[in-house]
Amino acid sequence: MIRALAAGVLLAAAALAARAEVALTDDLGRRVVLAAPASRIVTLAPSITEAAFAVGSGPRVVGVSAWSDFPAQAASLPVVSSAVAVDLEALAKLSPDLVIAWKDSFRAADIARVEALGARVFVVRSRTLAEIPRLLEVTAALSGGDAGPATRAFEAGLATLRARQAGKPRVRVFLEISHRPLMTVAGRHFMNEALEACGAANVFGELAEVAPQVSWEELFARNPGAILGTGPEGGEASFRQSWAGRAGLQAVRRGKLAYVASRALGRPSPRVVEGIEALCAAVDRVR
Repeated sequence: MIRALAAGVLLAAAALAARAEVALTDDLGRRVVLAAPASRIVTLAPSITEAAFAVGSGPRVVGVSAWSDFPAQAASLPVVSSAVAVDLEALAKLSPDLVIAWKDSFRAADIARVEALGARVFVVRSRTLAEIPRLLEVTAALSGGDAGPATRAFEAGLATLRARQAGKPRVRVFLEISHRPLMTVAGRHFMNEALEACGAANVFGELAEVAPQVSWEELFARNPGAILGTGPEGGEASFRQSWAGRAGLQAVRRGKLAYVASRALGRPSPRVVEGIEALCAAVDRVR
């Protein structure tokens, strides 16, 4: 009798939670109110897609952005945006009640166009490691998920990684994210923080822009002790070949080049810890 009563109370509580109003302020300062947690969600960045699945709301995701390839279920969902634009016609066909957009790639001018289709828009920023738990929390709140397990796993994994790397000799590095044009990371950016966690000093780390284009003259002047590249599987041969003619740099002359083949490193999602581990292994190879 008591067990049946307790089960009934739990079911009633779950039903109330499913119907409860959700009101959150997004990272544009907008108050976004949902009558209940969203049941049809479109995620407009791979990191947001991963966050939705990480908090248990994957079954509610009906559309995604390009390159949303993790977990495997996400890769089969309809794609409604690229890195620069939203396909409003494709979005409308999915009838979402919520669109979660990444602040760095979503135009505020598109909010009215999307909401005219009947969906609320929530814009979230996740540029640093500290902002990833918030990404999980707001995604869970908006979708009726649970951010607790994913947040705890992320924070524990990051703490373990930092403890393992503590005390290692620092190495001055250049992190290439593009060769033509020559680009790197800097400023308040999770990949810059990843380098710090691995005991690597970014030779362009003080620049304000998060993805600055730099000149060869600037790079030769700073003369890093190692050069790191990131990209997809199979990209290492091209990475090494592109640097072969730059023996004036000590890193090239001494063979201190390492390539990190990890999509997880390029996304501010809970899975980024996996990517940072691969980055740290690369730093260890050139240290």
